[in-house]
Amino acid sequence: MAKIIEGLDLLNNDDIKKKLKQHIDKNHLIGFPTETVYGLGGNSLNEDSLKNIFKMKNRPVSDPIISHVCDISQAFEQLYHVNIFEKYIIYILNKKFWPGPLSIIAKAKKNVPLILTAHTKFCAVRLPNNLIAREIIKICETPIAAPSANKFQHISPTTSLHVFEEFKNENILIFDDGQCDVGIESTVIKITKFKKKKNVNSEKIHKNIDNEINDIQEKNILCNTISDDLNFKKNDEHDHNYSEDEITTDDEYDNEYKEELKVLCQLTNSNNSDSNKEMYMKLKSIFENIESDKKIPDYILQQILKYKRLYNYKIIIYRRGKYTKNDIEEVLKSNKLLENIEVDLYKKIKFEDLDIFQKESKSQNNPNFKIIDKNNDIKNENTNNQRHTNFLQKTEDTNLEKNEVSPGLLITHYSPFVSTYLIDIILKIENYNVNNNLSNIQLNKCIFLDIGNSFIDYQNNFLKYINIYYDNLPKEEQIKYVTKNFFLFLRKAETLAINNKAENILISVVNLKLCDEIYLSIFDRIFRSASGKILKAYINNDKFQIFNN
Repeated sequence: MAKIIEGLDLLNNDDIKKKLKQHIDKNHLIGFPTETVYGLGGNSLNEDSLKNIFKMKNRPVSDPIISHVCDISQAFEQLYHVNIFEKYIIYILNKKFWPGPLSIIAKAKKNVPLILTAHTKFCAVRLPNNLIAREIIKICETPIAAPSANKFQHISPTTSLHVFEEFKNENILIFDDGQCDVGIESTVIKITKFKKKKNVNSEKIHKNIDNEINDIQEKNILCNTISDDLNFKKNDEHDHNYSEDEITTDDEYDNEYKEELKVLCQLTNSNNSDSNKEMYMKLKSIFENIESDKKIPDYILQQILKYKRLYNYKIIIYRRGKYTKNDIEEVLKSNKLLENIEVDLYKKIKFEDLDIFQKESKSQNNPNFKIIDKNNDIKNENTNNQRHTNFLQKTEDTNLEKNEVSPGLLITHYSPFVSTYLIDIILKIENYNVNNNLSNIQLNKCIFLDIGNSFIDYQNNFLKYINIYYDNLPKEEQIKYVTKNFFLFLRKAETLAINNKAENILISVVNLKLCDEIYLSIFDRIFRSASGKILKAYINNDKFQIFNN
């Protein structure tokens, strides 16, 4: 039987700490809070524990799991197998975004269970911005693998009670810390690299960099002028001649990995033991010296420059979240060593390609509907379904893939147990074939989840009406409020639908059609909660009609 424990009690009660440690050591699972959603956690490094997660969630092993750590040194010591330039990239991202809702995918160590990575050999890691979560990880002395604490493809949980409702008959400890602050899962990015076709062999790279390092150290120059001295910017801007195939095995680093550990231990004056956590903690200080333009050991600078020159690096966003493409680009561009790393979106999350996000050539504001941003008019009529059909087909193809590199890519994620549709507004009914497109959905048998009063004047048409109301909030806080509370309200809609035997749940997206990264992050979840199904509503006085998209 599941048990809920007050999260704050964990901080001061040794008996609870001992119980937690024993629970994890026996490969049992826990429900725990993060700033995003509640996680269903187990030992990242134990295959039996991971199998229990997949079994309890009914989750396919093709869907990888994110590991949670208490600090960046734990990620380097126990999970990541990356060269020193990639460590530096992760350090810079960590400095800005951790603790916080950013998961970073990179090459996993060989001892990391393949089931954690969906057999891709790449693992996603993040440092949660929640005191209880980090304390749990410290007590357990292992990274905690944790997808959302719900049955696979069901609505994500944002309270401990949601977790209890999902797994009340299971042997799990659930730690309560109230409602999650962010309300949707983390942004997921992957550090990718491609071999430069025109690169010379490794010996020549070593020789050239040795000469450049000597010159730099003689001038006592580091970060601020490093790209000028080494012509990085000049080279990278014109260097697009690289292989299209992503490098998944870094032979160069594999060959020197053990030697690198020895040297780093020496340079950081660390004990060469089974645990390298002390060394990685001190390595952070060296990275900080690069940031503050202080002198660092020649070996480390040499290795950073070698791997920067050896590969073309690119960051791919696989799942949208609180942190956006612009946020990540801003951090990279502010760093001389990283300013030329490109950031792109994975093609299957480009929801801005849907037809409902295409701007009108002429303003057609309808005064009956309260749009969040009336300066950004969106085309509502659907004269051509090809764009939507193509995108949906791309997204559905995800279900056919055997191994995903990132979680959260299935079109049926976040779905209620009741059939769910998105609903938008038609401003011109003449663009529709009325007879062929008219839906047979009965509004009086539907639960309507409104977002921002868009259908408040028509609530009597529905069996039950609930509204994520935010008009009393400042403009900049409105979308944050929707993001934090959407899954909470969707569960309320599901409960109402089940208790009242409703046939469908309808979710208004009238106020969410802005090609803004934050809006697109929550739209991603809403779109998947309805499995991509969109209906159109035409309202004219007392006439209320629903059309298939």
